[in-house]
Amino acid sequence: MRILINAISTKKHSGGAYQIAYNFIVKTLEHPEVEWIYVLSQDLDEILPVDMKTKDNYHVFPTQPDFRHSYFRVKKELSLLEQRINPDLVYSITAPSYFTFQTKEVMRFTMPWVTHPNKYSWSVLSWTEKMKMRMYCWNLRRMMRKTQYFVTQTETTKKGIIRITKTSENNVKVVKNVLPEIYKAFPSSLLPPDRDWIDIACVANTSAHKNLDIIPHVLEELQSLGISNVRFHVTIPKGEDYWRKMSKYLQSQGFGDRVVTHGRCSQIELADLYRHCQFCFLPTLLEVFSVTSLEAMYFQLPIVATDFDFNREVMEDACLYYEPKNAREAAERIRELIVNPGIQSEIKDKMKKRLQLFSDYDRHFNDICDFLKMVATN
Repeated sequence: MRILINAISTKKHSGGAYQIAYNFIVKTLEHPEVEWIYVLSQDLDEILPVDMKTKDNYHVFPTQPDFRHSYFRVKKELSLLEQRINPDLVYSITAPSYFTFQTKEVMRFTMPWVTHPNKYSWSVLSWTEKMKMRMYCWNLRRMMRKTQYFVTQTETTKKGIIRITKTSENNVKVVKNVLPEIYKAFPSSLLPPDRDWIDIACVANTSAHKNLDIIPHVLEELQSLGISNVRFHVTIPKGEDYWRKMSKYLQSQGFGDRVVTHGRCSQIELADLYRHCQFCFLPTLLEVFSVTSLEAMYFQLPIVATDFDFNREVMEDACLYYEPKNAREAAERIRELIVNPGIQSEIKDKMKKRLQLFSDYDRHFNDICDFLKMVATN
């Protein structure tokens, strides 16, 4: 069986997709029963093992979509490559990839703006951003309908895919995210806390729906609740306008030392960040499956998160939830954790049990691989 892995649109700064593509491709090396062909972005090529790159089944293209320069050339070359290889199946691991295949295709689809947006996520966009997002989602739905088969991470997303594409329920495989293997090399025990601070990890990119703007307001509410030693740790690049604006506001409110940014972090750097914190804050307004929740559970950081189905599907009762965009309620949940060690202990016990469902990468890979083989032979 010959399966073409299409990761031509996998970008460095595309959140978890970059690491997910890397992990899956490296794992295929352990499964020679399938003839794997790799069609990869230049971004992804940078981190893959050198010994893969000399083989005939390894093909690198400029990272797509690159409509101003290489797109149409790559489209032609990709079509010729598909004809020459004649695979049994294409697995688009970052999808849609803006290319149409003659071969049967399985899309790994994880775009929540398409499948399950909500009033809170729309509320953080300007009028112009809303129009752009609606056009973007319309185009993604158009491309989704060109195939019948999908892999995704949650039942919430699966329902959206079925509603949009009208495909059969059996054609959408839910394979839940897993804790990256690299973290298991680190002890889950925390480092001794800074006696002067209560440190809270808030790991996310600066997309509007991640709602990092709420952090200064949560600090204000915590101050009014009598807690003035909370410090948030974020991963906002220091050179971005987003950080400059937030930092300026924090300084104006006397909170200049209350948010520390670590910039974009490798997984090793993230492990160090988590181990120096006591809690985790997830203010996101829209998600498919945030791996941050698994990372926080592994490092035993009790979580305060927005009350959405996509969060409850992952964490269930191993978390304290608050009404989205409600800074006061978020602060109250954080205070609840801080002043009540019993709640902390209870949540940590629940997190350990919950994490067992998301710790087996072999099962994760095999579930996807079995689905791909099933579709290819149908």
